[in-house]
Amino acid sequence: MKSILTAFALTAGMMSAALTSQAQNGPKIAGKVVRAGEQPVEFATVTLLKAGDSSLVKGAIADINGKYEFEQIKQGKYLIAAAAVGMNKAYSKPFEVGTTGVAVPSLAMEAASKSLKAVDVTARKPFVEQKADKMVVNVESSITAAGGNAMEVLEKSPTVNVDKDGNISMKGKGGVIIMIDGKPTNMSSQEIAELLKSMPASNVDQIELIANPSAKYDAAGNAGIINLKLKKNKNYGTNGNVNLAIAQGLRPRGNAGINLNHRNAKVNLFGSYNYNHRESKQNLDVYRTMTNEGRYQVFDQNNVDRYKSDYHGAKLGLDYFLSKNHTIGVMADLARRDRNSPAEAVTKIGNGSIIDSILRTNSTDNGRWQRGAYNVNYRGILDSTGKELNIDLDYARNTNEQVSSIFAVSRDGAEKGLLGSDTSRNNQPSRIEIKTAKVDYVHPLKGGAKLEAGLKTSFVTTDNDARFDSLRAGNWIKDENRSNHFIYKENINAAYVNFSKQFKKLHVQVGLRGEQTHINGYSESTQKEQLKIVKNDSSYFNLFPSAALTYQLNKDNTLGLTYSRRIQRPDYEELNPFESYLDRYTKQAGNPNLRPQYSNNFELTHTFKEFLITSLGYTHTKDMMTRILEAAVDPASGDTSAIRYRYQNVAKADNFNLNVSVPIPITKWWTSFTTVSLAYNMYETVVDKNNVKLSSFGFFGRTQQTFTLAKNTTAEVTFFYVAPQVLEEGLFKMKSMYSMDLGLQQKVLKGKGTLKLNIADIFNTQYFRGSFDNAGRTTGLVSRNDVRQIRLSFNYRFGNSNVKAARNRETGLEAEQNRVKQGGN
Repeated sequence: MKSILTAFALTAGMMSAALTSQAQNGPKIAGKVVRAGEQPVEFATVTLLKAGDSSLVKGAIADINGKYEFEQIKQGKYLIAAAAVGMNKAYSKPFEVGTTGVAVPSLAMEAASKSLKAVDVTARKPFVEQKADKMVVNVESSITAAGGNAMEVLEKSPTVNVDKDGNISMKGKGGVIIMIDGKPTNMSSQEIAELLKSMPASNVDQIELIANPSAKYDAAGNAGIINLKLKKNKNYGTNGNVNLAIAQGLRPRGNAGINLNHRNAKVNLFGSYNYNHRESKQNLDVYRTMTNEGRYQVFDQNNVDRYKSDYHGAKLGLDYFLSKNHTIGVMADLARRDRNSPAEAVTKIGNGSIIDSILRTNSTDNGRWQRGAYNVNYRGILDSTGKELNIDLDYARNTNEQVSSIFAVSRDGAEKGLLGSDTSRNNQPSRIEIKTAKVDYVHPLKGGAKLEAGLKTSFVTTDNDARFDSLRAGNWIKDENRSNHFIYKENINAAYVNFSKQFKKLHVQVGLRGEQTHINGYSESTQKEQLKIVKNDSSYFNLFPSAALTYQLNKDNTLGLTYSRRIQRPDYEELNPFESYLDRYTKQAGNPNLRPQYSNNFELTHTFKEFLITSLGYTHTKDMMTRILEAAVDPASGDTSAIRYRYQNVAKADNFNLNVSVPIPITKWWTSFTTVSLAYNMYETVVDKNNVKLSSFGFFGRTQQTFTLAKNTTAEVTFFYVAPQVLEEGLFKMKSMYSMDLGLQQKVLKGKGTLKLNIADIFNTQYFRGSFDNAGRTTGLVSRNDVRQIRLSFNYRFGNSNVKAARNRETGLEAEQNRVKQGGN
């Protein structure tokens, strides 16, 4: 702990020194970034470059009026470069700085549809950029992320945390919606971990963190949206990149991929293929105590899960330019994952001093998950004023074939006398089909104002047929207590309107979204109960307002205030009452009684000199969904010693959070980025007819130090620490956790190749420890995954480096696909 506090104290000292140095007087460079009509380019990324070799001197972000400023500049010759989303880069003429400041003429930027001859610039993007409505993480600027997977990249992002089960939270809140290039991810927030672990980090270009999305986005997601933008390529011609990576922890891993892009005057063709092989090992220790029928019992359980999977993912798309202002496109996203997961569990049962019996469980879990998602789209600029129409039609089909077997044998405490045995198997084929259609319209108004409106409809059908068989006297007999056929249908119709306008120093955005939901679901094994549930909650309508205000106090300070009301619907599999078993005493299940959760989200943001970003937020959530450990009864034997891990609606939850992010150029060869998050959470619910009230302060800190060792060589050290707190997932009281990563990067092959070597979790300290107490039952968990590993990766870019990127479409499947489980671990 002393070393942890020392590290953060050092970083705080660096922050103070940086702030002091930036406050000193000296030659300044100031200017403004504009677009056609002298309108400002808000929050453009501006870099100061040496005129001789275009090497980076300093970076900044223009304010909401397009103005930027560099201080403490040495004498010499320089030039300015500006970049912004949807626009071509712009460069100033070279100028000279003497003993007085320089006012650079306005730098005009053009829309990306217009060509701009490339300038050879070696500037490196900052790790984090603050935009008007989101924070952007430039993944390639992190060395320690290289050779890893997208999940490991996400864990390094400011305000983002990933728990022991792969659940993703942002600013201390769960219920995040994950998007990839604005397109479907094909899984729920819980199961998305598997896809991200299968995706090479080298494929990710940027991560967008959107805390309070506007009414244009689906209302789903309690904590906002995280959008992973995959690498694209930038004029006519062909280019691409290949990547290879190998890793070794307790088990080997590796991935390979290729991205291609070709464009001419009429057609843009793009595609990618990725392969990932992953082997891992998880040790899960569960220690629980309880009093059952007046008898004190202790269950000491150790589980070892060996996991192996092979993932294949391919994307293919085509944009056809009907004219300068009208484009139609098609996209296909295909994926398959085969997995095998044998596991062993040993449970010692007694009173804490004497072991009465030992249960040994061996299981296998094999499955194949497949996805096919298809999109047809149109984009049209309707006139010279900028009226725009977007149409998306989507269809997706997900299938999962899962076959499992369980063999359990129970013996006395000396493991000599046989007390009983049980052999069972189950087959769980599932199918999910999603159809969506949406239309978005943008209408420019006078005075720079803009009106957006849109419609969307979606239809979802899920079919999950789970059959359990038990081996009795050499014959397989269907287990009616465990088998279940669950069918769920859902239709959501939505409409929204969004208005935005710049009033001198104040930017205003307000919106309203309405969503009508119709559901119908039933289980053949409990049909009457299911139909009753559906009748009570078969249709509902909600309004979701949102607002965002940004005010430029002065050249150094910007304030932002956002609000949004959001909904989090249950994932389709979470409604399924089917139960799966770790052993006969430990199982997890879905809950057909789950209701949607609603949240009201407020956030105040302050940005100082476009580098020190501070935010203060509050969220109140009604009927929050989380998995809770509860008492369970074995349907066959009537044993009440079992526990069940099942999603429930927490009565209410309140979250207060404070987040600070600081990028600091300490010296010419040393840069630092530090993010700190403080949160206070309160939860209130009922478990097993007992009131549960929990609250805690939470702290999360991450610092990334980057060192330039030579012209083409850089090194990086990343450290994070999580303090003890109550987690939203399972309401576990977790203990502290920390980790350190080391990385080294070397540019090769004239800068077109990058070789990276890094070590993840060098001290092997990133593992979960937590407990949950309720009604005389205490459950403690220790979960150790195969995190510590050494990785070597290579990336090579080829072809024309200025081929324009494929259009980054935001299809109509985002909200629905994020509620699809991929299956497996």
